[in-house]
Amino acid sequence: MSTESMPGSGSGSGSAEAEAATAWGLSELAGGVEAGEVPYDRLVAGGRRRLRRRRLLTAGMAAALVVGVAGGTAVLGERGRDAVSTVVAASASAPGVTAPASPATPDTPSGPAAPAPPGPPATPRAPGARDPFHPVRVKVAEGTASGHTWQAWAALWPAAPTKEDFATQLQLIRAERYAANPDVKPVTQESIDINWSPRIDRVNYYYLVDGERQKDDALPAVSGAGQSPSAVGAASLGLQYPSDVPPVVIGGVQPEVTKVVVAWKTGGATEAATVAVGDSPFRFFGLGAKPGSDAAKVTYYAADGSEVRTADDWLRTS
Repeated sequence: MSTESMPGSGSGSGSAEAEAATAWGLSELAGGVEAGEVPYDRLVAGGRRRLRRRRLLTAGMAAALVVGVAGGTAVLGERGRDAVSTVVAASASAPGVTAPASPATPDTPSGPAAPAPPGPPATPRAPGARDPFHPVRVKVAEGTASGHTWQAWAALWPAAPTKEDFATQLQLIRAERYAANPDVKPVTQESIDINWSPRIDRVNYYYLVDGERQKDDALPAVSGAGQSPSAVGAASLGLQYPSDVPPVVIGGVQPEVTKVVVAWKTGGATEAATVAVGDSPFRFFGLGAKPGSDAAKVTYYAADGSEVRTADDWLRTS
């Protein structure tokens, strides 16, 4: 797996640059987390108890505030390719991801009928709530290559509000990754202490070949909802752990980018539409690489067809 920074994604103020540097540091460290078998039910149940306690405490404080201010009103809110491949971006979320023999997530909109990798059992959540224990999954692209079908996925894990919740989240993420790749390293207390931030989301890029999740993936840390979209990345999956298809590229871009076009050094080009994933401030895309070729140029376009930027130095797929 080759993970590269996206040109033009980190411009802005000093604070934005600091956030970008921090997020990429987090990405490198978070990419090496691992553990043994994870007790999903106990992990998620424990995390949900903590979230409920915090929300009840917040509600109680709000009630006390309303009672204490005569004549006042308080309103508290919460927000929170093979060059001949056919690339199709899908804006619908994936079907609910489940552990073996578990029912599908009841509150996740149905997307294209496609298998997803094993994951923790689903628990209903309030519409619009950011749940650090259940990611928003979107199939960002699909295609065919070498007689096989492939699908590119992005799973957005919302920022954990506390370090304890972050530890639970990392264990859940690691369990999913480990099921496809036993080389994934265990979660450590050091990685929890260093990487936790209530403003940083994590997005797991992975891909399926003929319905089976492949070993290679990426787990960059990205700016969370409501934050300036200053840190994101892309990955060429299938370089470190080759599969039956050429590498699959998955990446994030600034919100104004709606189309990405890759011109290959050996000729030809591949186009991919960008899609939203949950409430992330970024948009995401996927495409299959042309066999044996790197990119000569990557061009990013806005909805009106205007060119946002170009780059010729970041995408390696061979």
